[in-house]
Amino acid sequence: MSKVLMKVDGACYPNPGNMAIGIVIYKDGELLKKISEAIGYGTNNIAEYKALIRGLEEAKKINPERIDVHCDSQLVVKQLNKKYKVKNKGIIPLFNRVEEIIRNIPAKIYFIWDRRDNNFVADGLAKRALTEEEISKREKFAKDLKVEQKDDYFLVSSSKPGKYYKVDINIPQCECIDFLRRARKLKLECKHIMAVRTFLQEKEGKREIKSRPKMKILVLSKMLKPQVWEKAFNELNKKIKLNLEFIIPKTDGRETIKKYLKEVEAAIGGTFTKEDLEGTKKLKLIQIPYAGVDKLDFSLYKNYSDIFICNIHANKFAVAEHTFALILALAKNIITNDRDLRLGRWHGFSTKEPTVQLQGKSLGIVGLGSIGWEIAKIGHALGMKVYALKRKIEEKDLKKKNILEFLGEKKDLEKVIKESDFIVVAVPLTKETKKLIGKKELKLMKGKYLINISRGVVIDEEALFISLKKGNLTGAAIDTWYNYPSLEQREVLPSKYDFQKLNNMVMSSHTAGYTDRALEENIKFVFDNIVKIYYGEEPENRIDPELEY
Repeated sequence: MSKVLMKVDGACYPNPGNMAIGIVIYKDGELLKKISEAIGYGTNNIAEYKALIRGLEEAKKINPERIDVHCDSQLVVKQLNKKYKVKNKGIIPLFNRVEEIIRNIPAKIYFIWDRRDNNFVADGLAKRALTEEEISKREKFAKDLKVEQKDDYFLVSSSKPGKYYKVDINIPQCECIDFLRRARKLKLECKHIMAVRTFLQEKEGKREIKSRPKMKILVLSKMLKPQVWEKAFNELNKKIKLNLEFIIPKTDGRETIKKYLKEVEAAIGGTFTKEDLEGTKKLKLIQIPYAGVDKLDFSLYKNYSDIFICNIHANKFAVAEHTFALILALAKNIITNDRDLRLGRWHGFSTKEPTVQLQGKSLGIVGLGSIGWEIAKIGHALGMKVYALKRKIEEKDLKKKNILEFLGEKKDLEKVIKESDFIVVAVPLTKETKKLIGKKELKLMKGKYLINISRGVVIDEEALFISLKKGNLTGAAIDTWYNYPSLEQREVLPSKYDFQKLNNMVMSSHTAGYTDRALEENIKFVFDNIVKIYYGEEPENRIDPELEY
């Protein structure tokens, strides 16, 4: 018999005040899940009920035969066991919600009162969330405070103009009400003490930076001429004046690269072997100066977790704009109209061929990364209903739901296809995404439009051609392809299939990210990551070798 033991607790400070919940779930004696979350403002009893609701919703997914719920609030347990009637108007809706969840769980559920001493894990989780919320609030306000150092104390500005609080950091002590009545009781620091600590850290940091050894950067990328990289970086460095040296090798032979890798902290571009990386002493960053990373040796980089491997998402605005250029070209039949009108052939009212109005249509985004999110925002602004997929939905993604009709994961691919009139593929190329869109998915796209700005092989080449030729897909716009030019052959068709002969096709030569500002933005992003490494901070857009993006 499958049995779930669940311990729940709600915390609140003051009462009423900020609330948090702690939940511990065991299945058949083994720890299954811990939950620690701040949940807003309310009272202790509201926090207890919200912890119960969240816990029961989690237990419902497990589908056990029995659930024992331990709670250290006697009042709540007696109400749920029908010994006390719920009279508080604020609690009644929460009580009803618990009853509703119980009706939908086939398991036998027992509500058991337990002493707080026996419920210390859930109690600790709730208090931890409450403490983290309190710290976060104080840190946020501390950022805007001005600190003035005196001989043996500090004056810190108040939120009220012209008012200051005296802070002694050695004790520590502050004159503010928060410190005297609340922060000290919670064993926290008030925002004024936090502001002083930040002031001292920054002051100390500046002293360390002044004495920092020169940072050497190896430039191997062929995206630009090495001299262009160096000139651009020196220009960017004029304002902050970091102690940097850019190394541009005259040759890119393995021995040359190995020699320089021993002394550099960052490398821009380049391909490396195990032998190269084993010889590094200071290397902290390998910066890919563009977005695509599908050609990296992830099996190698998995073994070097101390080196940041980063790419660039500075092209997100450019690619999102290009995506909508492709969508509009399809919807408004721009290519055919232009081509035919040059021959005197007209489309529109005279031929009863209306174009498609995007307002009110549905936009599906397969891959809600940085580019996908920009596409979503444009679609929403145009009045489209946006459905999106992400490999894994995180807490920060839930904030995006205000402009999304639906946000799902890979298992929801069919739903997004069925709901959408225009489907944009914007996933990175990994083992999981290769041929993500095949015969089955294309069959579901009957009467729809498909746009690919990810990588060609994410969509099955043959299946795509057949679907367009037979008219199952109303149209497609492709920016990323299957065949590319080389130094030996500059002119080459993008596929072994005759996409160029299809009238329901808009073809773009992988130009979405290449704009008048693209190189400037890429260089700036690379430099910003170098600055972060210089200051000992974590750079942006770190690639996870396990996920391959």
